[in-house]
Amino acid sequence: MSLLEREIELPAVQFAVSRSIMCKKLMLSSERGWPDRTFLYRGKVMFIEFKAPGEKPDPLQMFTINNLRSQGFEVHICDNLDQAKIIIQEFKYNVDRNQ
Repeated sequence: MSLLEREIELPAVQFAVSRSIMCKKLMLSSERGWPDRTFLYRGKVMFIEFKAPGEKPDPLQMFTINNLRSQGFEVHICDNLDQAKIIIQEFKYNVDRNQ
């Protein structure tokens, strides 16, 4: 049985929240393709698009991810929990180090 996207996303959110990182799921009714979660910590923003293991973002999601990256935002694509935890921990570390 393979993991579902939410089985990676929800524990990653809990991991972030346990480290005082706000985590929001943006529900934009007029725009599709945005990353699954927005992480907010001490004035900084990071996005993660969660996928089931081995899955890739669709073309609209990649378009949005590339647009966000071109504007200087940190955006990750993540298909496993260990990877998500490392990304979240590095985000927190980098923000704390630069404050």
